[in-house]
Amino acid sequence: MFVAFFASIFWRPTIGIYLLAFTLPAQTVRYRLHVYPLGAEFLDILILGTVLGLVVRKQSLIPKSPINRILLILAIFYYVSMWMGAFFLSAPLPWFFTDDRFSDWKNYVEMFMFAPLVAAAFKEKREIYILIIIMCFSVLAINRSYISLISSRDFSHFSYEARDSGALGYAGENGFAAFESMFASFLLGVCVYQKRILVKLAILGVVATNIYCLLFSFSRGGYIGLMVGVLTIGLLKARHYIVLLVIVLFAWQFLLPTSVQERITMTTQGTVAGQQFDSSSEERVTLWQGALELFERNPVTGTGFDTYQFMGTGGPYRDTHNYFMKVLAETGIVGLFLYLFLLKKLLRVGRKLFRAGGDRFWNALSLGFIACVTSSIAMNFFGDRWTYQQVGGYLWILLGCIIRGLLTVEERASTSVPEAFELTANEVPAIVA
Repeated sequence: MFVAFFASIFWRPTIGIYLLAFTLPAQTVRYRLHVYPLGAEFLDILILGTVLGLVVRKQSLIPKSPINRILLILAIFYYVSMWMGAFFLSAPLPWFFTDDRFSDWKNYVEMFMFAPLVAAAFKEKREIYILIIIMCFSVLAINRSYISLISSRDFSHFSYEARDSGALGYAGENGFAAFESMFASFLLGVCVYQKRILVKLAILGVVATNIYCLLFSFSRGGYIGLMVGVLTIGLLKARHYIVLLVIVLFAWQFLLPTSVQERITMTTQGTVAGQQFDSSSEERVTLWQGALELFERNPVTGTGFDTYQFMGTGGPYRDTHNYFMKVLAETGIVGLFLYLFLLKKLLRVGRKLFRAGGDRFWNALSLGFIACVTSSIAMNFFGDRWTYQQVGGYLWILLGCIIRGLLTVEERASTSVPEAFELTANEVPAIVA
């Protein structure tokens, strides 16, 4: 951390981002650093090093982007909403990091900073190549650890005891599955434009580990997220992805392990009265209904940012198990509108680069980003897959790469010089006449 901090200031601002990207998903690993000096501020120190490195080089910290304004508005809105929530809960005012709600707000808004910092620090395609490779190695390390962790467990039949969140820690098993689904969707989008066979095989190798870990996370929301990501890629570019998806949908009972089949089929159970949801699904529906009741009592601005987990209205659950319901309950119609507007902006930014990229690299990056976003949107219907840094942090890093791509395309367009207009000696008299 300290080496990357000073290297970011006095050598290259990208160094801090590289280390941040490698360690970001590994929440349980970073917890072990808390016993060391400033270990608890590991990510903050890396971000500060990148910021200072950009300042020393007199570079802009926030490059021009269509996403900047909505991020600033959201950061301010959530801060004000957090204070409103303190009065609603009759809780201490969130003055500093020692307050749990202030810490949650800081960690969430901190992800917003990833995008402009990446866009500002990374100037060349080669640097973004390295960043994505580092992310892939981080994912491989996460997956290797997970596979080693579950290797001795009995997966002949589904069991809740067999599930694990791996290195993503308190994000939970479903958060781990969301991370795997989002990154697999991104890589599958990138793979569409890859011509070199060895690189394509390497990408598919990483995706294979993602899918294996996703399957044995037993997260039905994660399965849906990956399918939505694949469908997005198929609709935008690669029609054969849709064919593959259809095959899986029709043949999953022959292709998937027995334990995974049991997890899927247990969503509904046959009774004398007909089909009904299993206990887990029923509990989610109950939580959603409770969130709607909170919204009806506070429809405009909600109960306040990050209040639901401290209310105790969900019994043993501290989440609504639907992020859209959580946004509606905590921040009301205003918060839901801003969140939906943010999602629209993310998709529009990715789509803009996808259409205007002009080369395979930017096209691949933007297609993968769009698939990652749509996968995340789908999974947020089943829980909070948005505010955890170890789950959604890569999406914001990739957003920074997309912004850099748009800036590169715009710079290329503005510096292109039209061909010189030359006249022959015979054409001059005719033009004068």
